[in-house]
Amino acid sequence: MEDTSKTDEFKRLDSIPHDELESFMKKASQDPWRQNYHIQPVTGHLAAPAAFVRQGGIYHLFYEWSPFDGYDGIRYWYHVTGENLAVFNNRGVKLRPDTIYDSHGALAGSAFVVDDTVNIAYSGAHMTEGGRVIPNQLQAALNEHLRVRKDPVPIVKGPPEGFTDNFRHPKIWEEDGVFYMLAGAQTCSDYGRAVVYSTGDSGSFEYRGELRTDLDQFGFMWEHPDFFTIDDSDVFAFSPHGLDKYRYSYWNARQSGYVTGRLYRGTLVMDHGEFHEFDHGFDFYAPKTAIGENGERILIASMAIEETDYPTENQGWSGCMTVPRVLTLAQGRIRQNPVADLEKLRYDGISAEGYFNHFPRKMKDFYGDCYELIIDINENNASEIFINLRMNRREETLLIYNTESRLFTLDIEFSGKLPGNVDGTKRSVELEEDLRQLRIYMDKSSIEIFINEGEAVMSSRIFPGKRAQGVEMSTEIGDCYVSMTQYRLKSFEN
Repeated sequence: MEDTSKTDEFKRLDSIPHDELESFMKKASQDPWRQNYHIQPVTGHLAAPAAFVRQGGIYHLFYEWSPFDGYDGIRYWYHVTGENLAVFNNRGVKLRPDTIYDSHGALAGSAFVVDDTVNIAYSGAHMTEGGRVIPNQLQAALNEHLRVRKDPVPIVKGPPEGFTDNFRHPKIWEEDGVFYMLAGAQTCSDYGRAVVYSTGDSGSFEYRGELRTDLDQFGFMWEHPDFFTIDDSDVFAFSPHGLDKYRYSYWNARQSGYVTGRLYRGTLVMDHGEFHEFDHGFDFYAPKTAIGENGERILIASMAIEETDYPTENQGWSGCMTVPRVLTLAQGRIRQNPVADLEKLRYDGISAEGYFNHFPRKMKDFYGDCYELIIDINENNASEIFINLRMNRREETLLIYNTESRLFTLDIEFSGKLPGNVDGTKRSVELEEDLRQLRIYMDKSSIEIFINEGEAVMSSRIFPGKRAQGVEMSTEIGDCYVSMTQYRLKSFEN
């Protein structure tokens, strides 16, 4: 289980005077690195998305929230809603660690709709007199007034035999009248696994066994499992701990990825291909998916890694979500693209086209700290392309593309204030196709790069100075002809 042994020492919401909490919120709101159009906490720490679902024309997103004490603080569930996927509104705390089964934290799970009601599955923990923190898988429901009613008894109490207390994050879904539940787990021999439960004749969840994959020795713990189907292909997504670096993969302290194939429900065997990371940037973890208005699969994730020390912590807050993304499948690989609803935030669009070469070209009209930038590569005769964003005399966020190797690199060495406890300042991805388009979402303290209509994505927090707003392009040798369009993006209050 996550280290909750000290949570009795931490502050709880009901122990903090209202005016003191308001002062924390005011301090966070005055931070120049507050985001404009990303979901972020009013104060405290936003950890993983806890559940994501659409019901009655409304998107419900819940996330793990530690109002005090940073990453190690006791976890609540915070709730935001949106009529679309561009603008979300804060709805406050929805799950509190206030029962015997979740007294030491309410951790992430999933949400699903039954009879027009949003049902919630989550992990809770309670400590025995002997100091053991026991994980429980719990259930609750959200009523029409957006209030939560918890079921008094766990749907699963403690881990199954052969597994440690690192047992959490239930994902529940329904097929043909049967409800299935996946949970992340760790074997007693320290291997990551996902375990499966399903409802029997009694309607209660019964243990079925491990999800059988070819990933027998693949990290020491699997978290945040998700399971869904795209174009008749099953997708098992999860976040493994303890993977060794390999070339350009697994460089972050925590990873998130997926395999695609077919799950045989009777035997729990997953016939699948290779494991692929969702994102190749610095800050992406614990993705959650939901079904959108038109049946599409939507993903959102935390743009934070728990081991990373972010500069905003000095202002009493940290963490935010990625922009929502539509998932499609091509040749066994998931492609991610920004949801169309984000176009509702656009204003003041400008366009230009032309050549640039080894003489740096400043794009004087293309500047800012909150925008969408689309760059189409029409001709590329260059050995390497350099795109400098959020520039001033001392700072830049650098994008590099090597034409021969198809290697795309994000370099944040001079992006401003650097986060702590991060391995290196570069992340790279090898593309399967020549670079033809970049779609970049820039916010006050983040960048999300969608490459070749979602072939690869790189998401990272950056913390430049207020004047770092310039854009510049150049090549090493040769020239490049591009078309560029930039939109300013509106803010929403959160």
